[in-house]
Amino acid sequence: MSEAVRGTGARERGAARSAWGNGYGPGVRRGGTEFMNSLRTPADVGYYLIGSTVFVLVMFFNRHTVDETTGISAGAFMLPGVLAFTMIFGALFGLATSVATEREDGTLLRAKSLPHGITGYVVGQSTRAALEVLLSLTLLLVPTLILLDNAWSGGVRGVPRVASLVLLGVLASTPLGFVVGSLVKNPRTLGGWGFLLMGGMVAISGTFFPLALLPGWAAGLAQVFPLYWLGHGLRAAMLPEAAAAAEINGSWQVWESYAVLGAWALVGLVLAPVLLRRMARRESGASVSARRETALQRY
Repeated sequence: MSEAVRGTGARERGAARSAWGNGYGPGVRRGGTEFMNSLRTPADVGYYLIGSTVFVLVMFFNRHTVDETTGISAGAFMLPGVLAFTMIFGALFGLATSVATEREDGTLLRAKSLPHGITGYVVGQSTRAALEVLLSLTLLLVPTLILLDNAWSGGVRGVPRVASLVLLGVLASTPLGFVVGSLVKNPRTLGGWGFLLMGGMVAISGTFFPLALLPGWAAGLAQVFPLYWLGHGLRAAMLPEAAAAAEINGSWQVWESYAVLGAWALVGLVLAPVLLRRMARRESGASVSARRETALQRY
């Protein structure tokens, strides 16, 4: 009995180590290493600090502008939307730009040539994106909770909901980042059209002002995208009940937020592996050289 149990246990442990070694362990380590390297790069640190400082200042200077309907300051109302935008921007747009850039410079081709290289690449990129999102959220939350009154009026009971929404927001955004990065051949396209599309989503998603102020068609369009629902869920967790008056239906739709974000996560998790495999199959030394030549001709 003991020999059989020990044998079974050894096989299970071996299988677990094998699964962890099949790209997952190296991917997590790579993602953590790249994130730590970015913290040693002045340009990356400046990006984190300047972006967060701008948002904090905007919310701070709007701390005395109070909505008569809800009694909540504009700065406190903005905070959940800014957190949602930061997550979507970092885990989707930032990741898509990284994938498109590394596809162009040959990093993806090098990963393809390694055993379990694509798995490690995906895990590494996801790990780095998640760590960057957590850092950005920390840089936003800590000063605003100190500087703004009632920035988290929902109390301690909102903490588990905020944590679950952050996790679901990252799960919904990261696969979509791989999808967009797989479809876009030129990373500079994301820098142009991507910013315009992201700006449009921000404008209609109630990030900086109540969505109830927008026309009906804009409010309906906003509810298609995860940015609105992530911001709505965070507002429900962080703000008092009175703030619901500024929402589209005048009430919180918490379960709807989880459902829509879950649906987006499912769509991304289904599409991302298919598109990444197709992209990896098409990668070759000739295709990388051709993209480099095209990029050089632009300068």
